[in-house]
Amino acid sequence: MADGLCFTFQAFSRPFLQLTSYTMASEPQKPLRVAIVGAGIGGLMLCAGLQHMDKEKKLDIQVYEAAPALAEIGAGINLWLRSWEILRAIDLEETFVKMMDEAPTDEPRLVFQLRKSDQREGVHISDIKMKGGTMRFHRAELQMALMDRVNTNGCVKLDRRLTGYNEYENHVELEFQDGSTVNCDILVAADGIRSSIRKQFCKGIAKGDFVICTDPVWSGTFAYRGLLSHDDIEKAFPGHRAKTNPVIYCGKYKHLVVYPLSNGRFTNVVAFCTDPELEGVEWTEVPPMSANQDELRAQYVGWEDEVQALINCIQKPTKWAINNLNPLERYASHRVFLAGDAAHAMTPHQGAGAGQAIEDAYILASLLTNQEATRKNIPKIAEVYNAIRCPAANKILLASRDQGKWCELDHPRLKGVCEGDVVSKEKLDGLFKDISQAWDWVWKTSAECDRKRALDMLSTPHRAEESCVFM
Repeated sequence: MADGLCFTFQAFSRPFLQLTSYTMASEPQKPLRVAIVGAGIGGLMLCAGLQHMDKEKKLDIQVYEAAPALAEIGAGINLWLRSWEILRAIDLEETFVKMMDEAPTDEPRLVFQLRKSDQREGVHISDIKMKGGTMRFHRAELQMALMDRVNTNGCVKLDRRLTGYNEYENHVELEFQDGSTVNCDILVAADGIRSSIRKQFCKGIAKGDFVICTDPVWSGTFAYRGLLSHDDIEKAFPGHRAKTNPVIYCGKYKHLVVYPLSNGRFTNVVAFCTDPELEGVEWTEVPPMSANQDELRAQYVGWEDEVQALINCIQKPTKWAINNLNPLERYASHRVFLAGDAAHAMTPHQGAGAGQAIEDAYILASLLTNQEATRKNIPKIAEVYNAIRCPAANKILLASRDQGKWCELDHPRLKGVCEGDVVSKEKLDGLFKDISQAWDWVWKTSAECDRKRALDMLSTPHRAEESCVFM
């Protein structure tokens, strides 16, 4: 796993403001206007967190979504115990439990079975179990449930595409495609991996001739996705383990991640294929791309029969280039904040993208609803957010890259191994140990550490240089 990162911000930030202690009583009691751009999982989670924590009703929260209707793409997302504790803290547990077979407990649960499958007779490597297991959801169902929860007051505005913003000392002016403008005190970009706000944000904080790369880069991996009914799987392969168990089928430069979702009605299948020579190449094509079953079958010739059965059930696969961002040194400056994929879009190999967006939402909501949060110290809130979230989320971004390689036998322990080669149990056990330990942080640590540190920094002068590293 990647070593811990702790970036410094001096080269990019405007001079830090020495702020005089201010109280809400010394300001007009006008609500702080928070504009969230993007109604995906991250944007709606931030809205939910702010609504729950804003006991004094000092915030005016508005969400602006470019699409005329919500249509979240992608089949499944994972959440871990660390994220579940946040959902419980902001009163969303019941909303999420409705979409699950059962609520998580403290009992150890199977997370994945690991198999080496790029051979006719697959080999069971080991089972990954952890406290609480993992919670899996259909992305569209989850998004709609959050929308129903937060939009009771009509705060989510659809068909409002942001084209740019102008930042002033006391407010931010938002410019929309329809020619309208809106003023806010705080702008939060939750508009995804191709965030238009991120480009303007990074251009604004760059100094001199230094250019910050803000475009996504390709991981070298394509993912073929399919959502399979259990009836189809049973016909193709009676008693298939993927109907009831989550499985990672590993092979050289390829792997499948398979798990049941939607209360056991479907199985989500994601088949990854990687060319390591293409990692880091710029990729501009918008997913999904066209693909066919023959193309997918050709990638897994010679793999074990239960993999072949799953591949044969994906009649119309969608094909995605797996992109991510290179780590940014800042997620916030003055009145503009980046969150979720707009800040740290990552590969899906740790199942942590949604969870990191939830942590952004939790930390930022905690800061903005704190008694210290005033218009005068919004820049300080930005520095605290940077100090807490940049090192943590960037570390997971890099760790997710490593995890994807390890699941494709691209690992120091397996140098020289080719597709279909027999690998000793000792080497496979070592691989399992590294993959399993790379997930320790999702259930052995708590985001409360970060939250408490953030609030301490906000209330204490000159504390925005610290961070809470959990791995």
